[in-house]
Amino acid sequence: MESVSLEDLEEVDLLLTGLEISRGRGNLILCSVASPAYRDRVIAAVAARFPSRVLAVETGDKLISDLRNAKAEKEEILIWTLPERLSDDILDALNNFRELFYDAGVPSLVFITPAGIDEIIWKAPDFWRYRGGYHILKGEEKGMGFQALGALSIPLDFSYKDKKELLRRKRINEHLLGRMQNKKEKANILSELGTISYLLSEPRKAIEFDDQALAISREIGDRRGEGNALRKLGNAYSELGEPRKAIEFHEQAMKISREIGDRRGEDPNNLGNAHYQLGELHKAIEFYEQALAIAREIGDLRSEGNALGNLGNAHYKLSEPRKAIEFYEQALKILREIGYRRGEGNALDNLGNAHYQLGELHKAIEFYEQALAIAREIGNRRGEGTALWNMSLALNSLGSRAKAIECARAALKIYEEIEDQSAKQVRQKLQKWESG
Repeated sequence: MESVSLEDLEEVDLLLTGLEISRGRGNLILCSVASPAYRDRVIAAVAARFPSRVLAVETGDKLISDLRNAKAEKEEILIWTLPERLSDDILDALNNFRELFYDAGVPSLVFITPAGIDEIIWKAPDFWRYRGGYHILKGEEKGMGFQALGALSIPLDFSYKDKKELLRRKRINEHLLGRMQNKKEKANILSELGTISYLLSEPRKAIEFDDQALAISREIGDRRGEGNALRKLGNAYSELGEPRKAIEFHEQAMKISREIGDRRGEDPNNLGNAHYQLGELHKAIEFYEQALAIAREIGDLRSEGNALGNLGNAHYKLSEPRKAIEFYEQALKILREIGYRRGEGNALDNLGNAHYQLGELHKAIEFYEQALAIAREIGNRRGEGTALWNMSLALNSLGSRAKAIECARAALKIYEEIEDQSAKQVRQKLQKWESG
């Protein structure tokens, strides 16, 4: 450890602790280091503690090949060094094949320059959000990436294979939380713990973490972080079936976003979802249309796809399936263009629902099967359960009760594993089918 700068000893200790906790399991830890020579010193410190293998990333195709062929030993650490300038093919590979880092079954430590972090945040956001940890070593100049940390550090949509993986991430964050001195980073960790609790269907626990993140953000004057915490609190209260309380938080979050000029954070989709939950569908549509206009104004294709999908949901709820299909098809086209597989799966599942409403059951099942394939490919357990459940309803309507029961049982197993509230509804329907 003598070769590491004294100012970075605590950060390197946190890095080594994160690697130790996740030994023998998939994890993705990013480390920002400006100097290649200093990076090599840190690699030496890691190698002194753990069996390690260093892989230099030169092209996107080579990275994908190396990831797919990485047959790491159980206790090994894979260390990846990215070049100073990140080409588009490397950024695309990081963004679209991020799950492969976890599939190796051991921790992956990725070294990036501060300028590279900036590139990744804006051009490979899914890879950024998918990380299990992030460390900045040496130097005062953190760059735009450090400033954006509060806005983009919360992995609101990270993929996970099962409850065990979420619990592992939770343990790592809880350990780091106890050692973290930097208040901004502490707020980020609390916010991620809130996200994990939300995904574990523990909205009250999520509220506890997000309340703490909100308090710290207000204390240090981080307005963007304050807005993020308020938005997440709104989502948690929606999950608890309290949409009016959710609206209060989303309105506060939107006010902050407008004050600081954060068009991306403004996102009226959240308010639309709360009004949708209240059954105020026309009001929800107003907010979704605002979200769509903002997304198109700032060129945020993912938000545009989400807004179109939400508009489809509202028209589906209004028993306007053909109108819903128009929006779902537009959303699907965009989400496929940007390679957002989870969003693509959701759009396919929704298209299945609209065709089901039209009585086109065979066509609905085709869409459910496509959604199911994507959910399994990316490890989206909730999406897998939803596709199976929807498919069971369509099969039952076709008179295939035995196949419907088989799909519903598979959906129930997944919902119970991830503690999804839909398990109760599926259980009741299964009891009816099996007794009938």
